[in-house]
Amino acid sequence: MYQKKNFFNAAEALSGIIKQTPLLWSKKLNETLGFNLYLKAECLQRTGSFKLRGAYYCMHQEFVTRGKRDIVAFSSGNHAQGVALAAKLQNVKATIVMPTDAPDSKINNTKALGANVIFYDRYNESREKIAEDFSNESGAFLIPAYDHFDVICGQGTVGMEAFHQMANIGQTVDRFYCPVGGGGLIAGSSSALNLFNPDVIIIGVEPESLNDTQKSFSSGKREIIKIQPDTLCDSLMAEMPGELTFRINQSQVSSIDTVTDQQVIDSMSLAFHEFGIIVEPGGAASLAAVLSAIKQKAVNPDENIVAVLSGGNISKERHRNLIN
Repeated sequence: MYQKKNFFNAAEALSGIIKQTPLLWSKKLNETLGFNLYLKAECLQRTGSFKLRGAYYCMHQEFVTRGKRDIVAFSSGNHAQGVALAAKLQNVKATIVMPTDAPDSKINNTKALGANVIFYDRYNESREKIAEDFSNESGAFLIPAYDHFDVICGQGTVGMEAFHQMANIGQTVDRFYCPVGGGGLIAGSSSALNLFNPDVIIIGVEPESLNDTQKSFSSGKREIIKIQPDTLCDSLMAEMPGELTFRINQSQVSSIDTVTDQQVIDSMSLAFHEFGIIVEPGGAASLAAVLSAIKQKAVNPDENIVAVLSGGNISKERHRNLIN
């Protein structure tokens, strides 16, 4: 579906808009673990997550083709902030449909970026219908959080970037762990990585109580999981894989692992104490899965493991309370 040129084009469009986030490495930690672990810190990206990549690139492609217009999107927070900043940079208005129980920090950050927010009840209302109705009535361009060719391509620059960062130090990406909500980040990153290194092993990671993609892989069709309101990983609260993302991930992703809330908290703590960075629960899921795999001796010590820390949008107070 994708070619290398798609990701190079996306990277060019995103040049000067996004940060090239660091690939973190700790000699002390790796000696303790006995493994070669690198962390792709998208929690340090502008707006605090990888979402700006897909939002801006999708907007860029739409405007080049059809001209500028206002934007609407639906999101629990990270996509909301990515769309809000992208719209601000493009000088268009953004309206975001957000759940009433989204973290206050994500709601406030979205508003601070100039977006208008429409709230909905995620357990009784359809955010897709609300956004589609708004789009039809206003003419605004609807940017999905993940299920769109250009959104996925923009997110895929995370994987391509990690590949080139590893190549620059003479290393390969042997295993790539990535959080999974709707599946856009892993669909794009796995597509890019497989183009550059067909031998790479891609592992998606979901919360134990929201394993819709894992169940979908097992059944061969998209499965729905009723959203659990008590999960820590609010950024991964998709009840069903996207139609496009699932099709891509079926062919590109090796397997799906799951993690518990406690494993996520432990990983947030490790990231903070070893690297001094704040990672939100959903963003730490991939690191949690790596640590679990190492403990279970499910990975080879000779492999280079890259785990994406996909977001860091959590208040300092909540972060402190969780890791303590």
